[in-house]
Amino acid sequence: MTETPDAWPAIQRDTKSAPFFDAAARDELVIKRCTGCGQALPPEALVCTTCAGTALDWIPAEGSGTLLTWTTVHRAPNRAYTDLVPYTVGIVELSEGPWLYARVDTARPSPDLPLRAEFVHPGDGESYPVFTAAE
Repeated sequence: MTETPDAWPAIQRDTKSAPFFDAAARDELVIKRCTGCGQALPPEALVCTTCAGTALDWIPAEGSGTLLTWTTVHRAPNRAYTDLVPYTVGIVELSEGPWLYARVDTARPSPDLPLRAEFVHPGDGESYPVFTAAE
């Protein structure tokens, strides 16, 4: 489990994201898969990008991937993040193929850096993945 300051703003689920956050609470990463063609899709997908199917299932993901791009935030986007800067967010290409936008907790981000998901369980709000350098 990744340690995180309690100051991170709480994440709240909705009905569409509930399976993702239920899995994160169990330290599991899930993504979607098209039941029509089998294409793996990011958790927020509503339609298959390959066949335009709308029947999507949740499936377990390995929780590993590589860093495609990132940015380190030095100026807080709003007051809730003022005490948290600097922090890094990036796009992770999961082993299954989909891209996931997530917080990246590594001192030296670099292209194609192998990453693995760890899970944050804040006292307030939903559990969520943070990607760290794979060993």
